[in-house]
Amino acid sequence: MKLFKSLLALLTVSFALNAFALTDEEYMEFTDGLTEGHIKVVQKYIEADPELVNHKFFGWEPLQMAASKGKLDVVKYLISKGADKDYMHPISHNSAFHLAAFTGDTAMLKYLASVGVNVNQKLKDNVSLIRYFREENNPKMVELLTQLGTKDDGCQEVKCFTYED
Repeated sequence: MKLFKSLLALLTVSFALNAFALTDEEYMEFTDGLTEGHIKVVQKYIEADPELVNHKFFGWEPLQMAASKGKLDVVKYLISKGADKDYMHPISHNSAFHLAAFTGDTAMLKYLASVGVNVNQKLKDNVSLIRYFREENNPKMVELLTQLGTKDDGCQEVKCFTYED
């Protein structure tokens, strides 16, 4: 009888955990909503499962996906629902702020800075965004980042990149 109760409890927990799992089709619809700016689709999934706001999809959070594609309305919605503004991908070491900078999205950068993201998170190997854009010969981005409070600190060596994780 104990075995039967244990199996029943295991099945119940298993069904509960799978209740919020996205099917392949739902996953594609949700991530397309994030990257294409379909706010109603994103709202549908976040309202059904609020934990999706910080769910990792191959290490990427919804906020990073939307920010990297310049979807400001989606980013604002995700922030309003508690998205982790400072989450950094464990391998690429990029945050939503970094991704917005790389795409040159000044409106996104200004918004993210206004809601308190850490504008001083470093890139891989402790390199600042200022250094990156200075070396990319992009003085306009250096100026904007400086205005937003990004510091030119971190690795100051000639060679900072180790190409190791």
